[in-house]
Amino acid sequence: MHISEMLKLLCAAPSVSGCETGALDAVNRCAADAGLVFAPDGTVGSLKAALNPEADGGVLLLAHMDKIGAMVTGIDEATGFLRIIPVGGMDPRVSPAARVTVYGKRALPGVIVSTPPHLMKGDDAKKALPVEKLTVDCGMPYEEIREIVSPGDRMQFSDPLLRLAGDRITAPYLDNSASVAALLKAAEALRGKTDRRVEFVLSAREETGKAGATTSAYASDCPVAVAVDVTFAAAPGIKETESAPMGSGARIACSPIISRRISDALLNAAQKADIPYTVEVMGRHTGTDADVAGIAGSGKAMGLVSIPIRNMHTPAETARLSDIEAAAALIAAYITRAEI
Repeated sequence: MHISEMLKLLCAAPSVSGCETGALDAVNRCAADAGLVFAPDGTVGSLKAALNPEADGGVLLLAHMDKIGAMVTGIDEATGFLRIIPVGGMDPRVSPAARVTVYGKRALPGVIVSTPPHLMKGDDAKKALPVEKLTVDCGMPYEEIREIVSPGDRMQFSDPLLRLAGDRITAPYLDNSASVAALLKAAEALRGKTDRRVEFVLSAREETGKAGATTSAYASDCPVAVAVDVTFAAAPGIKETESAPMGSGARIACSPIISRRISDALLNAAQKADIPYTVEVMGRHTGTDADVAGIAGSGKAMGLVSIPIRNMHTPAETARLSDIEAAAALIAAYITRAEI
């Protein structure tokens, strides 16, 4: 399957943090060419598969599959509008007027209600309302929608993936569908090419505390782990030291959380395979699953590979396919090296 087709399926799959297993069918369709079949890993909601599962040692590869979104807290009796709270870091500046899918007893299309600028006055016209003060209109009266939607139901952005100029794409949930796709393309490249045990974990609840990576890494006896996530692409208002240009390839992390040995091995693999990359230097934690996976149980030698994207945590996240492919190629090149 072409990586753009993978991304269409993965970005649209229902997997708001805490309800990730709804994406299982989409994940397994995308994993078919790699010969992988994912299944739930424990009770938290992560998904897991493996190449050469009987081999000793091995490498654990993680990419979180959960998404930011919102949760229903109640229904307004007068309008039928849904009251919500955010799940993860939903950006309140761009949420009004966004299209969503509400996952109740059946999926419902909806739109986050937006007050027209003509009617906004004073300070309200200058600031974004918190998500907790927004509502969702599914076009149904209270008597109808209460039979379908209940408090606790999730919703996520529903804009389709679009191709921009060149190999650029935009969609909700490239964080972190881009990294899931990178792992699955790496698995395709590794099929029949390595005798190592390679465990693939698509972790749950990263956006709300990293529970999936914590539990899956604890359960894995692989001595080495590499997380794949997204990072900030260069854009107006973002420091050069905190971003990388789109099109610059995979981003290899150096951080106190990260094993210098694994970072060096990733750098060496990129250089020998002529894979484009940049180095991301962080003085503390990384904000990814690497922060918890590396210290789960007795610990693992931890690495982190990231993909630059723009407009993170909005319905218009933007990336380049070449950067996702570079991350996939880097993971495959690293795994097939004699020493890791």
